[in-house]
Amino acid sequence: MKITGNIIQVLVGGLVFVQLSMAQQADPRLLHYPDMIILNGNIISMDDAGVNENVGSTYQAMAVRDGRIFELGSTDNIMPLAGPDTTVFDINGRTVLPGIIDTHSHPHEYAEEHWGPPVKGDYAVEEEPGDGWPELVQKVVDLVGSIKDNHEPGEWVFIDWPRRIQSTDMMADTALRVHRMLTRQMLDEVNTEQNIVLLGNRGVVNTPAMNIYGSYFGGDEYPDMSGEDGIYLSGSVVRVLRGELTPIPKFKAMMEQEFREWTAYGITTFGSRIGMYNQTTAIKALDREGRMPIRYAYALDSYWFRVMPDMPEFRTDLSGTGSDWLWLNSISISSGDGAYPLLATSIEARPEIKEREVLRDRVQYIRDFTARGLRWANTHIAGDRTLDVALDMIEQGSADAGLSEEEIRAKRHGSDHCRVNPRPDQIPRLRKLGIIMSCAPKYITGDGPDVAADYGEEYLSWVVPMRSIIEGGVKAVFEIDTHAVAGEGVFFHIGQYVNRMGKDGKVLAEDQKINRTWALKTATSWASYYVLKENDLGTLEKGKFADFIVLNKDYFDENEVPDPMIKTVRPLLTVIGGHIRYLDPGLATELNTEPAGIQPEQVIRSIHQWESEAI
Repeated sequence: MKITGNIIQVLVGGLVFVQLSMAQQADPRLLHYPDMIILNGNIISMDDAGVNENVGSTYQAMAVRDGRIFELGSTDNIMPLAGPDTTVFDINGRTVLPGIIDTHSHPHEYAEEHWGPPVKGDYAVEEEPGDGWPELVQKVVDLVGSIKDNHEPGEWVFIDWPRRIQSTDMMADTALRVHRMLTRQMLDEVNTEQNIVLLGNRGVVNTPAMNIYGSYFGGDEYPDMSGEDGIYLSGSVVRVLRGELTPIPKFKAMMEQEFREWTAYGITTFGSRIGMYNQTTAIKALDREGRMPIRYAYALDSYWFRVMPDMPEFRTDLSGTGSDWLWLNSISISSGDGAYPLLATSIEARPEIKEREVLRDRVQYIRDFTARGLRWANTHIAGDRTLDVALDMIEQGSADAGLSEEEIRAKRHGSDHCRVNPRPDQIPRLRKLGIIMSCAPKYITGDGPDVAADYGEEYLSWVVPMRSIIEGGVKAVFEIDTHAVAGEGVFFHIGQYVNRMGKDGKVLAEDQKINRTWALKTATSWASYYVLKENDLGTLEKGKFADFIVLNKDYFDENEVPDPMIKTVRPLLTVIGGHIRYLDPGLATELNTEPAGIQPEQVIRSIHQWESEAI
């Protein structure tokens, strides 16, 4: 029987009518429209992760469903997907980028100072004209002895003192670590009733405080502290003490607020290490309760490893395991050396410069990690000599484990900060081992001038040497590592890769500048590789997490945003997993909805100032 075109049209039309009728009668739980649609945008996917200036695919519109990107395309193609409960935002041509991934910051630690009681000394010892370290030490001892009657037995007392003084080039670290000018025994002579902590990156505790600190690690371990004289060699000690003194419910509330604050800067995922037991419990509880506002790739650091080496995390490579909001990223040693100028370098310098350099013995643990087949990352490695030792440990541990070169690269070991590393001859070795370099722009201006003064101008090219790293075939990723982002914004830091501008307007190592596309890739597609989530994060692609930001300006328009003004770019909307975490009041009015999140008032003020100065 021959079927004519008219009959075919009738049959097809009937089938469509039947399908529509069935859909209208179907259980509504079987139908799921997009939860959110973004229309009329300049959506930059960043889905080209190559070392080039290609930003990848671009779109006008995006649909989000169940926390992931459901569809991308033109406004005409995406708008028909909207259902009766779909939130539709017409963003009027604004630029949309993947959410920013910060591979090394400590919001969980900043939370204490920002949302909890101030993290500062109960007392302070001040430098006066003519004071040397002996005079300051005596002031501390006199103060510690005089406060016994002002505090209850067993109370904690924190005391500030200078890190540097005018009368000498010797820093507090050297006075304590090298010359032992102040010890717990000296504090004990005048006060063992309270728990005394002399604050700083390096400080001293008395015996009661030392014993309590040691109790967290089984009673005979004092990580980063000398059990002989109570001198501690890392600010992590104070963070542990502060953290363990904070009740877990309070910790949870503070961290949740801090995490929410960071979403206003455009951060949708961050990486960091966890060193405190209460802190770990609190973060895991937030995740279990569905209260994580931001994604967190965490490392367990050397405190855990030293006291619990037989935990499953230290016997099996569990990297990447966890939830969509909280997952194990690596095992860390916290730091291999100190903050500038306490880093270990291979550079020849004056004796007083070399005397203060620090290389921590904990670097040996990297060999243990890699010998067990674990991933090592999220670790402070400041100087090039420290990086040498870390790479030695990776090679030795990998040989112990019998790993091939391909298997070593597959671990994606990472070194953080790039403060005075890598030096040029280390880059081929980094590439061979597959090391990812997480580099903080803040060190360009934070350490650069001091490096030039202490070691020589030629070593400025070793301070966050982004161009050398990237052109050498090593993956470089973005980190912030400071709460100063609250006053500057994320794009101030991204812009420093491009500008390398010192506070005096001087460019620091112009040969290490990179273009703005590379700078953004370090914080999106490349950074997703560091946090082990390149299949879910870092680009705007169908099926990936709906983590994105809508900007106030077009980051890629060099006429609207010249290089020095990249710092004036900021998010107006931050969405993580399809949830609105931050929405600027002005854009909220335009979209006919309510503002959301913690408003970044300091960043907005800074941007207004920078814009007015540029007029």
